[in-house]
Amino acid sequence: MSRKKSKYDIASDDKTEESAKQNVSNKDEVSKKAKQLNMVIGIFSVICALAIWLYASAISETEIKLQSYVNVTHTIDVESKGYSIEYNDKLKVNFTVTGKVLSVSQISDKGIRVSADLSAINLSEVTTNKTVQLPLVFDLPEGVVCSEKSQEYIEITIIKK
Repeated sequence: MSRKKSKYDIASDDKTEESAKQNVSNKDEVSKKAKQLNMVIGIFSVICALAIWLYASAISETEIKLQSYVNVTHTIDVESKGYSIEYNDKLKVNFTVTGKVLSVSQISDKGIRVSADLSAINLSEVTTNKTVQLPLVFDLPEGVVCSEKSQEYIEITIIKK
């Protein structure tokens, strides 16, 4: 036998339904807040990982092996004063540079210029011909040092015309 619902029973059912809807609504709200919190924590974790990676890259050291032709500067000045110059213009120097990862990684973009400067030679000492050894100058970016070189000097012969 079924009993007929009274108006108190109907009101009680309405309250139960309303309470159930409110619980579902509260769960949805809590779920949304949890998702937002998880997203904020995820973003914060990625930012922290990136900061740690950048810091580790900035403080760790590395080295790379490079090769460059030697550029002899001020040749036109010497030749305009009545001298000719002979040297190995195909000379390549092998060298190793060491430095912080960020500094060394920038080298590949612009390279390193290796040169020898003829302006350091006293031309008045050259009577017929003179062979000199000029030191090689490595134009390195800040924070990078040349740890190994295949040679330190270039040999240049100056001949008076």
